[in-house]
Formats: sequence, C-alpha cells, structure tokens
Amino acid sequence: MGSKSKTFTTGISIPYRRRKAEKKSEDVSSDGTAAEMPQNDEDLVDVDTPVPHWRSTAWEDVRVGDFVQIRADQPFPSDIIICATSEPEDVAYVETKNLDGETNLKSRHNVASLGHLRSAEACVRSSPYRIDADKPETNMYRLNARITQLDEKGEDLGRPEAISLDTVLLRGTVLRNTEWVIGIVLFTGRDTKIVLNSGGTPSKRSKVERQMNPMV
Repeated sequence: MGSKSKTFTTGISIPYRRRKAEKKSEDVSSDGTAAEMPQNDEDLVDVDTPVPHWRSTAWEDVRVGDFVQIRADQPFPSDIIICATSEPEDVAYVETKNLDGETNLKSRHNVASLGHLRSAEACVRSSPYRIDADKPETNMYRLNARITQLDEKGEDLGRPEAISLDTVLLRGTVLRNTEWVIGIVLFTGRDTKIVLNSGGTPSKRSKVERQMNPMV
C-alpha cells in the first residue's frame, strides 16, 4: 500500500489580544449627575505580546497537523496522535462504544518522543516533525505510521518512532477519566476511520425476494 507523507511544522503563535474588564468609576457632581472617570493605564494589558494559548474552534476548522487539546468527556473531532495527557504516565482512557459497541474503557498511551509537548507554549516552540502514514483505510484495527523529528534544514534528526492504534485517538471515541489530552491531528473528515466505515446499510433481502418483487 502506498504511503502518505505528512510534514507537521510547529504551531503558530497567535497574538493574544485582550483587555482587562473595563472599570467605570463614577463621580457624582454637585448637580447630582454622574460623570464617567477616565480609565487608568494599569487596567490595560499589553496587546502586542504574542502569548501561545488554546482557543475553541469548530470541528470543520480542524486541519491535519494542528495541535489540539481535548478535555474530559469530550468526543474527538478527528484521528489524533497522542502527545501528552494529564496522567502521570501519559495514559488516556477512552470510551469506544460508538465504534465497536463495547462499554468498557480502553487505555491509550502517548508517543514517547512527543511527551514534552504538555502546553500550548511547548507546542509552539517544538521542532518540526514528519509523519509517514499509510493511506486511510477502513480496517479499524490496523494503522501503520511513523514519526520523525526534523532539524532546521528539514533533515531527519534521529530514528523514526512507530505509531500504532495504541497511540492514536479515533474520531467517534470519547475521553474519560482523563482531565486533558494534547495531540496532533492525523486524519480529518472523510479520511477518519469512523467515516470510512459509515457506508449505506446493506440490504437484508435475499436474491430470490429481489427478483420476485417486480413480478408480484
């Protein structure tokens, strides 16, 4: 099967432009009317300093290579490679009943070389990676991929590390008993396994019934 190569660059620092809640002081003048006092400079926050942070976004805006953070009891919007979790050993517990009907929780662990990506700032400052993966397929129990860290020139830095289903969170599953998980988006939309397996319901009528139906 042909391979699909994906090069994931580091996240982009989004300027965090915010202002403290405006405090309106009122001074009652001699005629009984209220006048608004000017705001102090100390109430303002420097808006020109980029601060890496997480922000909410719609599923349709999630792209391959994005760093995402999923909170407890939230479903996964795509197939995601685990970087780090809130658990000491970077283990995540997921509910997979939407995929296989099983109600018991499954454990997934992170890719060891990505364990340092535990915050938005760490994701932004991380070196780039390249991920080579097989083309999307319907098999729910097979995933062949590998991740390689790159240097500033885009050349391989060290040996690649294998990625399997044990290190991937599939779309349609739900995060349980884990406060948060940070990961890299591998497949989105129609390339995710749950969508590839959501074809039309096969007919249960026999061939004889289908042939006889127009004659009756």
